[in-house]
Amino acid sequence: MVNNMEKWKAEKLARALVEVGVNIQEGETLLLLSDIEARDLAREVVAAAFARGAADAEIMWTDQISEHLRALYGTPDRLKVMPEWKKEGMDSLLGTGSTVRMSIFGSYPTLNRDVPDENLMALSEAGNDLQNVARKYVHRAVLKWTGTVFPTMDWARSVFPEYDDGEAYARLEDAICRMMHIDEFSDPVKNWKDHCRELADRSAKLNSYDFSKLHLMSELGTDLWIGLVEGHIWLSAGEMGAENVNAPYVANMPTEEVFTAPDFRSVEGIAYASFPLFINGKLVRDFSITFRNGRAVDCSASEGLDFLKAALFRDENTRRLGEVALVSKRSPIRQMGRIFYNGMIDENAACHLAFGTSFPDCVKGGTLMSEEELFDIGVNHAVSHNDFMVGTDDMTVIGITHGGTEVTVMEHGDFVL
Repeated sequence: MVNNMEKWKAEKLARALVEVGVNIQEGETLLLLSDIEARDLAREVVAAAFARGAADAEIMWTDQISEHLRALYGTPDRLKVMPEWKKEGMDSLLGTGSTVRMSIFGSYPTLNRDVPDENLMALSEAGNDLQNVARKYVHRAVLKWTGTVFPTMDWARSVFPEYDDGEAYARLEDAICRMMHIDEFSDPVKNWKDHCRELADRSAKLNSYDFSKLHLMSELGTDLWIGLVEGHIWLSAGEMGAENVNAPYVANMPTEEVFTAPDFRSVEGIAYASFPLFINGKLVRDFSITFRNGRAVDCSASEGLDFLKAALFRDENTRRLGEVALVSKRSPIRQMGRIFYNGMIDENAACHLAFGTSFPDCVKGGTLMSEEELFDIGVNHAVSHNDFMVGTDDMTVIGITHGGTEVTVMEHGDFVL
């Protein structure tokens, strides 16, 4: 069964992605990485980019069904290798300084259930290798980029299992439009600019306190102390890289978070996940991670433990924190009352942490510092970045100032500042 997004929805979504997401300017080139099932939306994106004066548009298509067949019948040694021509092709475009990058992908929660675990891990390693080509530009804050999602039938069945296929798909499409501030009557670009201002106001308020550490607690059992890097900056997704690119952009759409850089050397306690994590092609459920002296030393899970361990304990740096993000339980995504089994969406429904690499944007002068200089002040650098959700309706977040004053940042899962 093939489903296509209604044309007016695709047109409005494309405008938001092009005019606010990557905010393409005249003469720039669009590099679009797209799921082949999102081809109608991708074509609207290309049209919107040219309408804004784009010099060119290059599309790298991915067919998840073909990738599933590769994963099913390939060998781990072959699957973990990303061809150099793919990395060189992306690098040649991004290295021009005049290319913006957008990705549009759906989720396929059940597609790879018959694939051997070692094959999925190998395929994920190759994908991360390609992602790291873009990360080097992201971490220097010289690339305008955004990522978004597109509904698939497999995904719709997983999120709305009580409905038949047609209704489930329609409900997922409507949910994506709601979280993307798309409706039939209002201007999506204005909606997004208003939303970005609200998030920027929240990050500015947090920055005014200059906390030295945070204490996160929930009834699930989370009891975690997180030191913050000296000179850290709270950001929202619309504030990244503002000093180094020619126009503001929004990294990841949808977005509801404000986030900053933890000092990876100063993390103590335990974090219990409040949502399943879709990682390396499999779900990890009911898991916790224990930190001592800034390192993850143990983890548990009711399902998918090997996949969690493979990502978390890959090397010394992947077992350290690279992000702490705060999200209100009033997030429109959270209010939908669904788990979406998609990291980009679920991370905007709840407070979350990430193990792995951090964002130099979150430190004063960080984009001008070397990896070694950043590491010396507690900013992590790793080969991957994996978000996991810890926010609950009862979550409490306490900020501790450099003078030792405790300030309640969140209570009962919502901001009180």
